[in-house]
Amino acid sequence: MGVIKRQGIKQSLVNYLAVIVGAISTLFIYPLDTETVGLARFLIDGALFLGPFLMLGFNGVGIRFFPYFKDEANGHRGFLSLLLSGVLLGCLIFVALVMIFRESILDFYADKPPVYLKYLPYFIPLAILMAFIQLLTSWSANFKRIVVPSVFQNLIKLTLPTLVLLFYWQQIALSQVVQGILLNFVLVFLGLVVYIYYLGQLKLKPLVKQWDRKVLRDAGKYAVFGLFVGIGHVLALRIDSIMIATYIDLSSNGVYTIAAFIGNAIAIPTNAVNQITAPIVAEAFRDKDHLKIKQLYQQSSINLLVVGLLIFVGVVVSVDDLFALMPKSAGLQAGILVVVFIGFSKVVDMGTSINNQIINYSPYYRFGFYAILLMAVFNVGFNYLLIQRMGIIGVALATMCSLALYNLIKLLFIWYRLNMQPFTRSTLYTLGVACLSFMLAFWLPDTGYALLNIVLRSIVVLVSYVGLVLYFRLAPDVSEVVQQLWVRITGRR
Repeated sequence: MGVIKRQGIKQSLVNYLAVIVGAISTLFIYPLDTETVGLARFLIDGALFLGPFLMLGFNGVGIRFFPYFKDEANGHRGFLSLLLSGVLLGCLIFVALVMIFRESILDFYADKPPVYLKYLPYFIPLAILMAFIQLLTSWSANFKRIVVPSVFQNLIKLTLPTLVLLFYWQQIALSQVVQGILLNFVLVFLGLVVYIYYLGQLKLKPLVKQWDRKVLRDAGKYAVFGLFVGIGHVLALRIDSIMIATYIDLSSNGVYTIAAFIGNAIAIPTNAVNQITAPIVAEAFRDKDHLKIKQLYQQSSINLLVVGLLIFVGVVVSVDDLFALMPKSAGLQAGILVVVFIGFSKVVDMGTSINNQIINYSPYYRFGFYAILLMAVFNVGFNYLLIQRMGIIGVALATMCSLALYNLIKLLFIWYRLNMQPFTRSTLYTLGVACLSFMLAFWLPDTGYALLNIVLRSIVVLVSYVGLVLYFRLAPDVSEVVQQLWVRITGRR
């Protein structure tokens, strides 16, 4: 777990710094103009939604088959050129399809406010940029480098609130807000190119002819399944913002964005662990080292669960007071339950650990398609039904139920096929500690001051939860990190 722990901790620190910035934006800036925030998230999430269509499955191929092409002296045998060519082909197909179905797309949004039609064209450059950014990020992960790409990807956490404030103060027009978002991702793309060049891994060698044909055939099949898995993934996990903006309005999408940010903050360590473990799991399957995979599975599970439950409990016991601190809080109350539902779904996802990586890089990777397809159908259908009756709360409830079902299916499949599961006795103890901490904080009397309530409840959760986790060493890696920090701060062991 050495490299995983180092890179995971570093990226998590970067992401938590971004969360601090995001939290300030969520509490004090985004509520000022939820409609502008809703438009921004509609464009960004829509571009992310289109990403898998443009990448044609080559994003997963870049990690799954890199061990077979890894050859530093020969520029990895032109593998990066192959991946970039595949994504470029996907982008050309996407642009052609947009031109063909342009009238149908415009007709679909014809009954919406003019702002929709005015900024729909920005989906094209944003989606293309997102596709190449995701490919370069995964390419960097092959070399156990995920921290700097994370810094670039979090740039939007600074850019968006700045643009919203400038628009709210009437210093820029709405069109400049959208152009600023586009410029942000142009800079992210260029930053990744420069960073990979700095690493010495921007090896744009000509495609070589000495590739193993069997490996190429397998990579092609994997790309096809990766394409459908990616489509299912965005239908399952990226459809929320698009459906809210389409079937309700941009302002409701802004409220959902604020609430979902708080809930999604719980899962920050997940992204770091997933990125750094992906190439390791791929290599372990190539070497048929199932013991190593099982150890990663269980260690990642308890580490993620310990951190996830700490944040979830801390957020849930203070969520009412958090919303009370926001400007125009009366119009944001629906977001409270969104936080709870989204947060719980993230805890479930963290507890089931790296099941995506295990399935996607195993000989049973096809199952990932069927699982995500089932989740996509369930999530879209449930979203459509509940959004009419419960608004954004229904969308969050649909996400929670579909994500829990999705992880349960993957968990049972891995247990059946590979005879491994992520849970240990420490998992049960950690859940018990989380329940105890929640009750202790929840029973505290209301002081009448939102900020004071948050501080007091946070202290109770932190002391009780962290103290018990460290005392019983429920997560040895977490205990080791805390001990190292203690030594650095105090100089004593």
